Amino acid sequence: MEHVVLDTDLAMGAPGSDIDDGFALALALADPDVSLDLVTTVNGNTDVETATLLTLELLHRLGSPDVPVHRGASRPLLRPQARTGSVPAGTPVRAPRDGHAAVALVDHVRAHPGEVTLVAIGPLTNVALAVRLDPGFAGRLKRLVIMGGRFLSAPHDAAVPGEWNVWNDPEAAHVVLTSGITAEWVGLDVTEQVRLDLPTARRMAVGDEPFLQFAGRYTEAWIEHGRSEGGDGLSCALHDPLAVAAVTRPGLLTWRDACVVVETGDRLRGVVLADFLEVPGTTSAVNARVAVAVDAAGFTERFTGLLGAG
Repeated sequence: MEHVVLDTDLAMGAPGSDIDDGFALALALADPDVSLDLVTTVNGNTDVETATLLTLELLHRLGSPDVPVHRGASRPLLRPQARTGSVPAGTPVRAPRDGHAAVALVDHVRAHPGEVTLVAIGPLTNVALAVRLDPGFAGRLKRLVIMGGRFLSAPHDAAVPGEWNVWNDPEAAHVVLTSGITAEWVGLDVTEQVRLDLPTARRMAVGDEPFLQFAGRYTEAWIEHGRSEGGDGLSCALHDPLAVAAVTRPGLLTWRDACVVVETGDRLRGVVLADFLEVPGTTSAVNARVAVAVDAAGFTERFTGLLGAG
């Protein structure tokens, strides 16, 4: 059994917001090999207050209201920018547990050294704060799985040159990369290959299972939103669920050791550079395992099977 903490900027349930983080939470709860110990929230896809309310609401929808939730960072480490979001009318206002997410992370990992896998699917602000609060934090983790980065191709987007999570707080990514832990990075090179198509979303929306009805409706809306921004309108990527799947099924991905650095300047903010140490005599140290290929069909089979979304 894998004891998992999920650090998320969950936005499923907010109008016009991405849905993959909600599916990641659902997958963590559905996986029989995962015990979801704790959820922490962070500014990213939406503001941290909205992410916290939507996380609490989704846990109730999923029949797991007792999973502890701690609200975390409301803005990045250095740049005073924060997202804004909206909660749909009628969403119950539930209170998270007392205490900042970073403190909760430190306390939980101290209490269970070598046992906890932290899956970070939003900006890395909370994780970096935990590293700064406790220099031994990273070393006490069993594993750190990160949804973030683009390692094998360029984004060709001058406005957001780095992958979204890393671009939001590259200084936090730098703290994590220099913390001493060899994190497992699941980036856009592989996550963009795992998709939820429109027919599946529509079947979910008209089915009998309440969570899938809810998720299917928001997935249809997200795919349509993608069409308005130049997408094909046929599917959306399941970035965050792939990172969750990697906890118990790492064989779905092909991994390569690398030395990864992140750009924190303005022009290439959030861009990551992976040195796969192929040059003989290199002195760079491995600080990451990077996913470079994915069994997309195998992931889809597991995802739809566990969630009953086939």
